[in-house]
Amino acid sequence: MKEDKTYMEKPTVATNESDEIDLKDILVKLWQQRKFILIVTAVFFLLGIFIAFTSPVSYSASCTVVPQTGNKGGGNLGGLASMMGVNLGSAMSGETLSPSVYPHIVKSAPFGKEIMATPITVKKSSTPITLYEYYTDKKYQPKSFLNGVKKYTIGLPETILSAVRSGSKTEDNSIIYADTLTGEIVTLTDDEKDVYDIINANIQFESNSKDGYIKLGYTFPEAEAVAVISQQLYNVLERYVKNFKAQKEQDNLRFVQASYNEARRDFLQKQTNLAAYQDANRGLVTATAQATERRLSSEYDIAFTIYNELAKQLEQAKLSVKQSTPVLTVIDPVVVPHEKSAPKKSMIMAVFLMLGLIFSMGWVLVKPFIREIRKSINK
Repeated sequence: MKEDKTYMEKPTVATNESDEIDLKDILVKLWQQRKFILIVTAVFFLLGIFIAFTSPVSYSASCTVVPQTGNKGGGNLGGLASMMGVNLGSAMSGETLSPSVYPHIVKSAPFGKEIMATPITVKKSSTPITLYEYYTDKKYQPKSFLNGVKKYTIGLPETILSAVRSGSKTEDNSIIYADTLTGEIVTLTDDEKDVYDIINANIQFESNSKDGYIKLGYTFPEAEAVAVISQQLYNVLERYVKNFKAQKEQDNLRFVQASYNEARRDFLQKQTNLAAYQDANRGLVTATAQATERRLSSEYDIAFTIYNELAKQLEQAKLSVKQSTPVLTVIDPVVVPHEKSAPKKSMIMAVFLMLGLIFSMGWVLVKPFIREIRKSINK
């Protein structure tokens, strides 16, 4: 048993010694090649500096708003209406558009087409131009040496494929939608489709359901223009939400008006029935006559209560249509940014510095194995 125990302990010591030797060998190799590691790291760092200072500049602007989500209750009207078999449902709730739908609105084609028409002032134009003109006319856009190099190096395959697609035009990728106001069918042209994609890529939308706010913004190469575009994003979104609420209130008014008219007819009929029975049965004291009169009187009271409540609700619905209540409350307005959002120079240089260290050290450690593989292949 002692021999077995001794035999089991020896490999553990050997393994530990082997690990220490391997670690020492690695450190020695890295130290011996320190000049190579420093040169490669310096090259990567200089490349990072070049990219950081030649990347296109962009600014970001945004606003933070709180959507109105409160509902107006219908009081006792819902219960009274349900007694008569009428389900008012959400018609009396005064509900607004759910914030969960906002991203779909912001990314929709009608919304994007409206943003294209936003007038902006850029440095290369003395007069205001639209966002569509900015993205379709290259003379307004800032030139970047890095983008040109990227287009004909890393992005060369994509450039060739884009040219082939534009030459063939076998696929129809146009966007077609119906205008909600006029009902007309609208088709985005190829240029409008490209601008629509660019706008969607630059829109910033953040929804915080926990704290109940949304953040809407945009990214653009110029500070003043990005503030104008971000404000326009808010204006168009607010109008969409207001139009939805106004439509809901108009539908609510029509529903309440119809319910009121029906309740009024029912009330007048019950009133006529009760009066006619009382006139025809004056002086009768039989139990049957009294029971019938109580029943007609009870039906009259219920009809009057519903009619009276619907009359109040009708006036509230009319006032709700006339008044203009805010649906989006701004808690952090759009301001012209003073600092660039991109490029983040310090981060780019730090990333390239780390890449240089990792690449150079990895090459020093892997190079001997590659040399051995080549020798074995040659043999």
